[in-house]
Formats: sequence, structure tokens, C-alpha cells
Amino acid sequence: MKTLDMLTVKQILLFSLFISWAMICQSQVSYFGAALLNSQKLEVFKKTTTLFTLQYTDYAELEKFDQAIKKTWTVTPYKIIKPEELARYDTVKNYSFFYFDSYAEKLDSTTNVNVVYALKLITPSKKPKLKEESILATVALFADPNTNLLVRTQDQQYGTKRSVRNNILSYFYNKSNFFNWSPGFLTGYLKQINDGLLANENCNVDYQFYNKVRLPELAKETLYIPEYIKQVFSSRLALLPQSGIISEPYNYKLKFVSYKVLDSLILNKVTNVKYVVYTQRSGDKIISVYDSKDDKIIYQRFYPQSPNFEMNDLSEIKKVIVSIK
Repeated sequence: MKTLDMLTVKQILLFSLFISWAMICQSQVSYFGAALLNSQKLEVFKKTTTLFTLQYTDYAELEKFDQAIKKTWTVTPYKIIKPEELARYDTVKNYSFFYFDSYAEKLDSTTNVNVVYALKLITPSKKPKLKEESILATVALFADPNTNLLVRTQDQQYGTKRSVRNNILSYFYNKSNFFNWSPGFLTGYLKQINDGLLANENCNVDYQFYNKVRLPELAKETLYIPEYIKQVFSSRLALLPQSGIISEPYNYKLKFVSYKVLDSLILNKVTNVKYVVYTQRSGDKIISVYDSKDDKIIYQRFYPQSPNFEMNDLSEIKKVIVSIK
């Protein structure tokens, strides 16, 4: 695993500051076009070049990530850069940035951890020598336990806030494992953000929705399940659902596939597939179904206080299909 040298760490640290996440909610993909419209920042954003950063291991698949972005990102020109290059653009106008970040929500004695891939715009502040940072969109990521623990315990770590932040950012780019992250997944995420910002819309609360035309097609089509869901689910096969009630099984066609195979199917312009994305956020989860035909979400449900994937989550999809048919 490649690691950052001290110069690189400082460069990323200087760029990434503490920001407010007040608008982040229970959606797998959130965007805030309408909220920023009155401030003119949305129009400023549309005149920028968007810089995408990836984890260091992702650059081995740079061509696939570029293909994924190119497939759906039209709202601005874009460029993929290395994380250490961010500092070059910190004081330069006409750029926006996609980068990994996190925020913690403290509710009573519980701390919820949220790791995100965020789109940020930096503009001059009304106060001299200061900058304003605006979050235009976020993608909720399903991070590994070590990453979540690092974010959850950041207040308990030794050192200044800057040094702690430095450590977290370095971990994100070098060591974190994001289960719902791949070139194909990124295509779907960016489609929602791209179209939402083009339309000057907000999307930050979606407890449940579904496409009445597209979703019923699964009664005759195959629903593709990425391998990480099988791995997470298989470790708890003997456990009953949290409700203690087992729903009628999903008996339409299912197929478990590797990241590589699913990416190929999603990025293929000829093949259209419908696939599941499972996102765990601390004590919650989000179940989404995407259609690679146009990379839109055709089903999504937010489950509060129910983080683990269950067979009932697929059964709920079938229930909706039956209710529509």
C-alpha cells in the first residue's frame, strides 16, 4: 500500500478544512442545487472545472474511472488529479473539488460516523483573506470498521486538530476500504448529482421511493448483487432479521458478481443491468437499486437503526414490485 510522505500530508491538510455538514441527510446521494441557487454559488460552480481525487490504489484503474466520469458528468469540465495536487488549486479560481471526507453526529451518548465523497466549491469570503467553502453534493460511503473507528474516536486522539485531521485524510486515501466504491458505482452516483445540479434541485431526504415503470421489470430480469453484499450477508446467515420475522423470499432472478464483472456491465454501453448498492451509515442503512440504462436510481429505502443487510431487504423490493403489478 502506497503511503504519503510528510510534504504530501501537509499539502492535503492545507486544502481540507473543517466544514459544516448540517444539510447531509439519509440519502445515498445528496445534492443541494436549490439551496445554493439564491447565493449565486451554483452558477459559479457551473463555470468551474471539477477536479476528481481518488484513493491511491484507484489510479491503477485510472482509465476505468475516467470512463465512469465521462459517461455521466456533463455539468462542468473535469480533470482527475492526485490528492497531493489539491493544494495547487487552493487559492486558484474556477475550480471545484471531489474528495473524501467525514463528519460525526453526536446524539446523546451515541456517535454516528458518516464517511462521504464530497463535492466542494471554494469562493472568496466577504471577510478579508478568508474563503467560504460550500458543499454542493455528497455520496455516502460504506467504510470498513477501522476507518469508522478512526473517525469516531478523533476527539480522543492525541495532537492538535490539524494533526488528527491529517491522520484521518491520509488514512482515507491510503488505507480505507469503501465497500460501495468502484468505477461502475461512481457512474451511478455522479448521474444523480450531475442531473440534480443541472436542474438546480435538492435531494437530501429520501426515505423511500421507486420507479413504477422500471422496477417491475425485475420480475423478468436479473438483479445483480455485488460481491461485498454476499460477503457481509454470509457472515450472518444464521441470524434472524432484526424484526424476528422472515418475509417471503425474493424469488426473482439474482446473480452475485465481482466488482470487476459488475463494473464491466455498468460501463458497457450495450448491456443494461439493474444492480443493488448497500450503504451502511453507523446504525443505519440505505438499499438502492440502479439501472445502468441511464444510471438512475429506480428504488431506494432508508432503514434507521437497522445497519445490517438482511434477505428481507430484497424481499421488500419484491413486495413493491408485486404492489405495482
